[in-house]
Amino acid sequence: MQTLLRRGTIAETIARPADPAARLPGADGAARRRLILFGSIGIAAYAIAMLATMPASVFIKNRPWRTGVAGTIWSGEVGVAGGSIVRWTFAPLRSLTSLGFAVDWRASGEDTDLGGQAILRPGGVRLDAVSGSANGSLLSALLPNLGFACDLTMQAEFPRLTIGPGRGLVEGQATIDPGACRRTPDGAPVPTPAMILVAEHVGSESRIRLAPIAQRRRTLIDASVSEDGSYRVTLTPDGASMLPFTGLPAGVGVESSF
Repeated sequence: MQTLLRRGTIAETIARPADPAARLPGADGAARRRLILFGSIGIAAYAIAMLATMPASVFIKNRPWRTGVAGTIWSGEVGVAGGSIVRWTFAPLRSLTSLGFAVDWRASGEDTDLGGQAILRPGGVRLDAVSGSANGSLLSALLPNLGFACDLTMQAEFPRLTIGPGRGLVEGQATIDPGACRRTPDGAPVPTPAMILVAEHVGSESRIRLAPIAQRRRTLIDASVSEDGSYRVTLTPDGASMLPFTGLPAGVGVESSF
C-alpha cells in the first residue's frame, strides 16, 4: 500500500506564492504618504538652509559707491566709498506686522554714526527713526545721480522717509556744518556755509526748504515731494549764487519722479 504524506499547514503557507489581495488594506497608500512627507521635509529643510545662508551680494549689486559686501541678507554689511560701513540685522516681528522685509541698520565711519529702521517692499524703501551724524559720502551713495559731491558733515533727524516709484514722503530736518562741494567729476571745490534743511509733510506732499543757519529766511532751495513719488526742486537766485555746483538754473523748477 502506498503511503500518502499530507503537508502541514505551515509548509503549505511557505510554499504558496504571496497573494497580493491578502495585503492589509491601505498599506501601499500609507507607504506612499510617508514617502511624500519625508520628501517634502527634505525639500523644505534644503530651502530653509539656502535662505539662511543666502549672501547679501545677491540683493546688493555692484555699484560705483560700493566698496565691498559681506554677510547674509539677514545680517550683513556693505562698504560705502568714503570709508563708511552700513550694517543691518533682520527684524522678523516688524516684518510680519509691516508686510515687508524689515531691518535695523546703522552706518558708521569717519564723521558718521547714523542709524534707524528700514522696511523694503517691491518698488520702494521706507526709513523710520533715522537719527545721528553722517558725512557727504552717504549722500552720494543714496543719490548717485546727484551731479555733485560734498565734503561736509550733517546731523540728521528724520522720523519718516519714503522713497520709491509711486511713493514719496519726507519729514524731519538736518543741520549741515560748513564744508565744500564740487561738481562731479572734476569741478573745483566751492565753500558752503552752515545750513539747515527742514522737511514737513502737509496734506499730500512734503515741503522741503534749505537755508543758511545764520539767515533762515533766505531760501536757497525750495522743493516738494508728492505721495505719488513725483517731486519738484527749485534753486532760488540766492541758491544759484551760493551753490553753483548744483547745476540747476536759478528760479526754474525741475520736475521728475522717483
